[in-house]
Amino acid sequence: MALMLLLAGRALSEGAGEMLEKLQRKFDSMQDASVSFTKHVVFGVTKSEQDFTGTLFVKKGNKYRIESEDQTIVTDGISVWTFSRANNQVFIDHYKEDPKSFSPDKILVNIPGRYGATLLGKETIDRLETSVLKLVPREEKSNIRWMKLWVDRDEWLMKRIQVLDIGDNLTIYEIGSVKLNSGIPDSEFVFKAPADVEVIDVR
Repeated sequence: MALMLLLAGRALSEGAGEMLEKLQRKFDSMQDASVSFTKHVVFGVTKSEQDFTGTLFVKKGNKYRIESEDQTIVTDGISVWTFSRANNQVFIDHYKEDPKSFSPDKILVNIPGRYGATLLGKETIDRLETSVLKLVPREEKSNIRWMKLWVDRDEWLMKRIQVLDIGDNLTIYEIGSVKLNSGIPDSEFVFKAPADVEVIDVR
């Protein structure tokens, strides 16, 4: 019995490794992508919940643009613009790459490379069969505890993502439409503030 469990666990691990390789190959073939998503957050301390929808535009070279109802975040890989509609302000800072953190572009169209993966099984989402992967960071000082991915094995795209961070905040992304390699221009990754917006530049 122990041998059967050991072999089953080994087979699941091998399957997860193969899936990560295929996902990585899919991501490597992307020059750019646009993704619509719904984000649901359950905060660990207060247990309060928050929902919003958004669109992510991403391009190789650390370029991404996240559009949501109340906020727009844009980076060209050099500067980051964070525009708050409620405050009518745009905050500009230097782009900083932090391998221990996660950002929507990494989650929605990429896989952090410093994770061990386990294949949990299969689950149907909107009548589409997906495989469920659980990723656990190899580094002890990572900002997340674990991540789960629901992967369409026909298109090798993610349909759902769950992330539990070190503050016990659970974030769930439901992935809508995905367009790959549509030729998104670089101008989409530079934010031009309207004339009536207050600009706070700390670069």
